[in-house]
Amino acid sequence: MIIVLHGSDEYRSDQKLKEIIAGYKKKNKSGLNLIYLEKNPTFEDLKDESRQLGMFEEKRLIVGKEVLNKKIKKKIIDNLEKLADSENILILKEDEKIKGKFSKEIEKLSKRKGMIKEYEKLKGRQLKSWYKKEISKFNVKITSQALSKLVNFIGNDLWRAKNEVSKLATMKDREKIEVKDVVDYIRPEIETDIFKTVDALGAAKKDKAVELIEKHLKDGDSPFYLISMINYQVRNLLTLKELQKQDASYNEIKRKSKLNPFVIKKTKAQAKNFNFDKLKKIHRNLFAVDLSVKSGEMSPETALTLIISQF
Repeated sequence: MIIVLHGSDEYRSDQKLKEIIAGYKKKNKSGLNLIYLEKNPTFEDLKDESRQLGMFEEKRLIVGKEVLNKKIKKKIIDNLEKLADSENILILKEDEKIKGKFSKEIEKLSKRKGMIKEYEKLKGRQLKSWYKKEISKFNVKITSQALSKLVNFIGNDLWRAKNEVSKLATMKDREKIEVKDVVDYIRPEIETDIFKTVDALGAAKKDKAVELIEKHLKDGDSPFYLISMINYQVRNLLTLKELQKQDASYNEIKRKSKLNPFVIKKTKAQAKNFNFDKLKKIHRNLFAVDLSVKSGEMSPETALTLIISQF
């Protein structure tokens, strides 16, 4: 059997994968037949793992994350029936939408010997419904106005949403969450705009970066916070560049960087506009500027202007 989980909503596809693995472990107690494919496997690796017999007459569950390159896709299509006929279960999880012939062939197969499920980012009513369901797990209620405010603040970053909902629900302890609670305890989503600011700096569009920063200041965001967020993203870029130099897989990047999938995805896209040596220089200069602000030698507003000039 083949199961393919894919799409831009990495949180929900991750949850589905955990659900499948938990169900498998419940039925197969030994734990010896749960196999995770190593990074950059060949098709032969994948085929061999799928064909081997499990110990103790158990089925094997083989999990591959981010393994579908062009070559492997073609080989899977050419050997689809053999793989699907295996008693073992092969799960392929991709954090992007799978398109083209591979998707169509798996779709046809899924009606008989498998499953393919796409997880798109939630929007509108579906997104609100997800929040309500998550909140209900804590036996806490939320007003419709507070729910709208919460969704507006966090959006469809479900990794962050899960943590923020848990924080709110624990704080209210079975009471109803009101608008004031959301405003007082949840920070509006600012990271996305910080990504846009760093994008503009990476593309040498300093005027755009200035415009975005001025908007934050006008909206009441602290210049100290803006400096810390730009610094944070430069560190993320450095970390990612270093791991890419080591040819780290996606799972290694997630484990070593401790970043959530949304930040990894945005940072990978940004990294193309920066070279490693320049980033190190920017990071050193940012450290010096930050120190000057904290020691009172420089105003945070002046520091923001100087930071932009570093890029």
